[in-house]
Amino acid sequence: MDSSLIIFTKVPIPGLVKTRLTQNTCLTERDSAQIAEAMLKDTLSLASKTNADIIQIGYFPEENMDHLNNIIEDVRKDGNLRKPLDLILQKGYNFDQRFGSIVEKSFRKGIKYLVILGADLPFLDPQIINKALEILSEKTDENPIIIGPSSGGGIYLLGITFHFNPGWLLENDLFGGGLELSNFSSFSKDNQFPLISLPPYGDIDIEEDLVSLISYIELLNNSEKSFGFYFPNYTAKIIKDLRLSIIADHYQTRRRKIAKKDD
Repeated sequence: MDSSLIIFTKVPIPGLVKTRLTQNTCLTERDSAQIAEAMLKDTLSLASKTNADIIQIGYFPEENMDHLNNIIEDVRKDGNLRKPLDLILQKGYNFDQRFGSIVEKSFRKGIKYLVILGADLPFLDPQIINKALEILSEKTDENPIIIGPSSGGGIYLLGITFHFNPGWLLENDLFGGGLELSNFSSFSKDNQFPLISLPPYGDIDIEEDLVSLISYIELLNNSEKSFGFYFPNYTAKIIKDLRLSIIADHYQTRRRKIAKKDD
Protein backbone atom coordinates (compact mmCIF):
# COMPACT_ATOMS: atom_id res chain seq x y z
CA MET A 1 0.00 0.00 0.00
CA ASP A 2 1.46 3.35 -1.06
CA SER A 3 -0.90 5.88 0.52
CA SER A 4 -2.58 6.32 3.86
CA LEU A 5 -5.16 8.71 5.25
CA ILE A 6 -4.42 9.13 8.95
CA ILE A 7 -7.11 10.41 11.30
CA PHE A 8 -5.38 11.86 14.36
CA THR A 9 -7.83 11.86 17.25
CA LYS A 10 -8.69 11.35 20.88
CA VAL A 11 -11.26 8.67 21.63
CA PRO A 12 -14.54 10.60 22.17
CA ILE A 13 -15.03 10.22 25.92
CA PRO A 14 -16.86 12.83 28.06
CA GLY A 15 -14.41 15.17 29.69
CA LEU A 16 -11.60 14.27 27.26
CA VAL A 17 -12.79 15.74 23.96
CA LYS A 18 -14.15 19.10 22.79
CA THR A 19 -14.16 20.50 26.32
CA ARG A 20 -14.12 24.07 24.98
CA LEU A 21 -17.58 23.47 23.50
CA THR A 22 -18.97 23.32 27.03
CA GLN A 23 -17.46 26.62 28.20
CA ASN A 24 -20.31 29.09 28.82
CA THR A 25 -22.68 27.09 26.60
CA CYS A 26 -25.72 24.89 27.09
CA LEU A 27 -23.69 21.78 26.21
CA THR A 28 -22.68 19.16 28.76
CA GLU A 29 -19.50 17.09 28.56
CA ARG A 30 -21.63 14.19 27.35
CA ASP A 31 -23.15 16.38 24.62
CA SER A 32 -19.68 17.41 23.43
CA ALA A 33 -18.50 13.80 23.41
CA GLN A 34 -21.52 12.77 21.34
CA ILE A 35 -20.79 15.54 18.84
CA ALA A 36 -17.12 14.45 18.70
CA GLU A 37 -18.16 10.84 18.12
CA ALA A 38 -20.50 11.83 15.30
CA MET A 39 -17.77 13.94 13.68
CA LEU A 40 -15.35 11.01 13.91
CA LYS A 41 -17.93 8.78 12.21
CA ASP A 42 -18.36 11.33 9.42
CA THR A 43 -14.58 11.61 9.06
CA LEU A 44 -14.34 7.84 8.67
CA SER A 45 -17.17 7.94 6.16
CA LEU A 46 -15.63 10.67 4.01
CA ALA A 47 -12.20 9.03 4.33
CA SER A 48 -13.67 5.88 2.84
CA LYS A 49 -14.65 7.88 -0.26
CA THR A 50 -11.07 8.99 -0.97
CA ASN A 51 -8.39 7.29 -3.06
CA ALA A 52 -6.21 6.42 -0.05
CA ASP A 53 -5.13 2.79 0.05
CA ILE A 54 -5.72 2.48 3.79
CA ILE A 55 -7.20 4.47 6.66
CA GLN A 56 -5.15 4.64 9.83
CA ILE A 57 -6.39 6.08 13.13
CA GLY A 58 -3.77 7.56 15.41
CA TYR A 59 -5.59 7.47 18.75
CA PHE A 60 -5.28 7.78 22.50
CA PRO A 61 -5.85 6.85 25.29
CA GLU A 62 -5.21 3.12 24.99
CA GLU A 63 -7.73 2.15 27.69
CA ASN A 64 -10.59 3.43 25.52
CA MET A 65 -9.72 1.38 22.45
CA ASP A 66 -12.84 -0.79 22.84
CA HIS A 67 -15.05 2.28 22.51
CA LEU A 68 -13.14 3.32 19.40
CA ASN A 69 -13.60 -0.15 17.89
CA ASN A 70 -17.35 0.07 18.55
CA ILE A 71 -17.49 3.39 16.68
CA ILE A 72 -15.63 1.88 13.74
CA GLU A 73 -17.93 -1.14 13.70
CA ASP A 74 -21.01 1.11 13.68
CA VAL A 75 -19.77 2.92 10.57
CA ARG A 76 -18.93 -0.40 8.87
CA LYS A 77 -22.39 -1.78 9.64
CA ASP A 78 -23.92 1.33 8.09
CA GLY A 79 -22.00 0.58 4.89
CA ASN A 80 -19.97 3.78 5.15
CA LEU A 81 -16.53 2.25 5.69
CA ARG A 82 -15.20 -0.11 3.04
CA LYS A 83 -11.45 0.45 3.20
CA PRO A 84 -8.90 -1.48 5.26
CA LEU A 85 -8.26 0.19 8.60
CA ASP A 86 -5.36 0.16 11.04
CA LEU A 87 -5.17 1.51 14.59
CA ILE A 88 -1.98 3.16 15.85
CA LEU A 89 -1.60 4.28 19.47
CA GLN A 90 -0.20 7.78 19.95
CA LYS A 91 2.85 7.93 22.21
CA GLY A 92 4.66 10.92 23.66
CA TYR A 93 4.40 13.78 26.13
CA ASN A 94 3.30 16.58 23.83
CA PHE A 95 1.52 17.05 20.52
CA ASP A 96 4.66 16.98 18.35
CA GLN A 97 5.85 13.73 19.94
CA ARG A 98 2.46 12.05 19.65
CA PHE A 99 2.01 13.22 16.08
CA GLY A 100 5.54 12.14 15.16
CA SER A 101 5.02 8.69 16.67
CA ILE A 102 2.06 8.07 14.36
CA VAL A 103 3.94 9.27 11.28
CA GLU A 104 6.95 7.11 12.12
CA LYS A 105 4.87 3.98 12.69
CA SER A 106 2.98 4.50 9.44
CA PHE A 107 6.18 4.87 7.42
CA ARG A 108 7.58 1.74 9.11
CA LYS A 109 4.62 -0.17 7.66
CA GLY A 110 5.85 0.72 4.16
CA ILE A 111 3.54 3.64 3.42
CA LYS A 112 5.12 6.07 0.95
CA TYR A 113 2.98 9.15 1.53
CA LEU A 114 0.45 10.31 4.08
CA VAL A 115 -2.40 12.73 4.46
CA ILE A 116 -3.12 13.45 8.12
CA LEU A 117 -6.20 15.24 9.43
CA GLY A 118 -8.17 15.54 12.64
CA ALA A 119 -11.67 14.29 13.34
CA ASP A 120 -13.33 17.68 13.71
CA LEU A 121 -13.96 18.65 10.11
CA PRO A 122 -16.91 16.42 9.22
CA PHE A 123 -17.87 18.40 6.09
CA LEU A 124 -14.46 18.20 4.39
CA ASP A 125 -14.81 17.40 0.68
CA PRO A 126 -13.06 14.06 -0.06
CA GLN A 127 -11.85 15.60 -3.33
CA ILE A 128 -9.59 17.91 -1.32
CA ILE A 129 -7.92 14.84 0.17
CA ASN A 130 -7.69 13.20 -3.25
CA LYS A 131 -5.94 16.28 -4.63
CA ALA A 132 -3.37 16.10 -1.83
CA LEU A 133 -2.82 12.39 -2.48
CA GLU A 134 -2.39 13.05 -6.20
CA ILE A 135 0.26 15.73 -5.59
CA LEU A 136 2.15 13.56 -3.12
CA SER A 137 2.15 10.69 -5.60
CA GLU A 138 3.50 12.88 -8.39
CA LYS A 139 6.13 14.64 -6.26
CA THR A 140 7.14 11.89 -3.84
CA ASP A 141 10.87 12.30 -4.38
CA GLU A 142 10.74 16.09 -3.99
CA ASN A 143 9.65 15.88 -0.33
CA PRO A 144 6.64 18.20 -0.71
CA ILE A 145 4.65 19.48 2.25
CA ILE A 146 0.93 20.02 1.72
CA ILE A 147 -0.95 22.28 4.12
CA GLY A 148 -4.65 22.80 4.63
CA PRO A 149 -5.00 26.09 6.57
CA SER A 150 -7.67 26.50 9.23
CA SER A 151 -8.77 29.39 11.40
CA GLY A 152 -6.46 31.01 13.93
CA GLY A 153 -3.24 30.10 12.13
CA GLY A 154 -3.77 26.36 12.51
CA ILE A 155 -3.91 23.58 9.95
CA TYR A 156 -6.57 20.96 9.31
CA LEU A 157 -4.51 18.78 6.96
CA LEU A 158 -0.86 17.85 6.51
CA GLY A 159 0.44 15.89 3.54
CA ILE A 160 3.98 14.44 3.57
CA THR A 161 6.06 11.67 2.00
CA PHE A 162 8.39 9.10 3.54
CA HIS A 163 11.28 11.53 2.98
CA PHE A 164 9.87 13.64 5.82
CA ASN A 165 11.72 12.87 9.06
CA PRO A 166 9.17 12.60 11.92
CA GLY A 167 11.83 13.92 14.29
CA TRP A 168 11.64 17.29 12.55
CA LEU A 169 8.27 17.89 14.20
CA LEU A 170 9.73 17.98 17.72
CA GLU A 171 13.09 19.48 16.73
CA ASN A 172 11.36 22.46 15.10
CA ASP A 173 8.34 22.68 17.44
CA LEU A 174 6.15 22.68 14.34
CA PHE A 175 2.89 22.35 16.26
CA GLY A 176 3.99 24.66 19.07
CA GLY A 177 2.55 27.99 20.07
CA GLY A 178 -0.65 27.63 18.08
CA LEU A 179 1.11 28.94 14.98
CA GLU A 180 1.25 25.77 12.91
CA LEU A 181 0.63 27.57 9.63
CA SER A 182 3.52 29.97 10.12
CA ASN A 183 5.78 27.24 11.54
CA PHE A 184 5.34 24.88 8.60
CA SER A 185 5.61 27.72 6.10
CA SER A 186 8.96 28.88 7.52
CA PHE A 187 10.21 25.31 7.87
CA SER A 188 9.42 24.52 4.22
CA LYS A 189 11.10 27.71 3.02
CA ASP A 190 14.23 27.22 5.15
CA ASN A 191 14.67 23.63 3.90
CA GLN A 192 13.61 24.36 0.30
CA PHE A 193 10.80 21.81 0.42
CA PRO A 194 7.96 22.43 -2.06
CA LEU A 195 4.99 23.87 -0.15
CA ILE A 196 1.50 23.35 -1.56
CA SER A 197 -1.54 25.11 -0.05
CA LEU A 198 -5.10 23.80 -0.09
CA PRO A 199 -8.35 25.77 0.33
CA PRO A 200 -9.02 26.88 3.93
CA TYR A 201 -11.59 25.14 6.11
CA GLY A 202 -12.58 25.82 9.72
CA ASP A 203 -12.57 22.94 12.20
CA ILE A 204 -14.89 22.66 15.20
CA ASP A 205 -13.36 23.73 18.50
CA ILE A 206 -15.47 26.44 20.13
CA GLU A 207 -19.11 27.53 20.22
CA GLU A 208 -18.70 29.91 17.28
CA ASP A 209 -17.44 27.01 15.16
CA LEU A 210 -20.48 24.94 16.11
CA VAL A 211 -22.72 27.83 15.08
CA SER A 212 -21.04 27.74 11.66
CA LEU A 213 -21.42 23.96 11.45
CA ILE A 214 -25.15 24.10 12.17
CA SER A 215 -25.51 26.84 9.54
CA TYR A 216 -23.58 24.76 6.98
CA ILE A 217 -25.78 21.74 7.59
CA GLU A 218 -28.94 23.81 7.14
CA LEU A 219 -27.50 25.26 3.93
CA LEU A 220 -26.55 21.83 2.57
CA ASN A 221 -29.93 20.40 3.48
CA ASN A 222 -31.58 23.03 1.31
CA SER A 223 -29.08 23.02 -1.56
CA GLU A 224 -29.85 21.34 -4.85
CA LYS A 225 -26.08 21.00 -5.39
CA SER A 226 -23.03 21.88 -3.33
CA PHE A 227 -19.34 22.14 -4.10
CA GLY A 228 -16.47 21.84 -1.65
CA PHE A 229 -18.59 20.17 1.03
CA TYR A 230 -19.32 16.66 2.22
CA PHE A 231 -22.68 16.21 3.94
CA PRO A 232 -22.02 15.07 7.54
CA ASN A 233 -24.92 12.71 8.14
CA TYR A 234 -23.87 11.52 11.59
CA THR A 235 -23.18 15.04 12.84
CA ALA A 236 -26.46 16.34 11.41
CA LYS A 237 -28.31 13.59 13.26
CA ILE A 238 -26.73 14.26 16.66
CA ILE A 239 -27.40 18.00 16.31
CA LYS A 240 -31.03 17.13 15.65
CA ASP A 241 -31.13 14.63 18.53
CA LEU A 242 -29.65 17.20 20.92
CA ARG A 243 -32.23 19.76 19.64
CA LEU A 244 -29.51 22.33 19.01
CA SER A 245 -30.36 25.64 17.39
CA ILE A 246 -28.83 29.08 16.96
CA ILE A 247 -30.02 32.15 18.82
CA ALA A 248 -28.88 35.70 18.05
CA ASP A 249 -28.03 38.52 20.44
CA HIS A 250 -29.78 41.43 18.75
CA TYR A 251 -27.73 43.93 20.73
CA GLN A 252 -24.36 42.66 19.41
CA THR A 253 -23.52 42.27 15.73
CA ARG A 254 -23.10 38.62 14.72
CA ARG A 255 -23.10 37.47 18.33
CA ARG A 256 -24.77 34.09 18.14
CA LYS A 257 -25.05 31.24 20.63
CA ILE A 258 -26.14 27.62 20.76
CA ALA A 259 -29.36 26.74 22.52
CA LYS A 260 -31.50 23.65 23.01
CA LYS A 261 -34.94 24.13 21.52
CA ASP A 262 -36.79 23.28 24.72
CA ASP A 263 -34.71 25.72 26.80
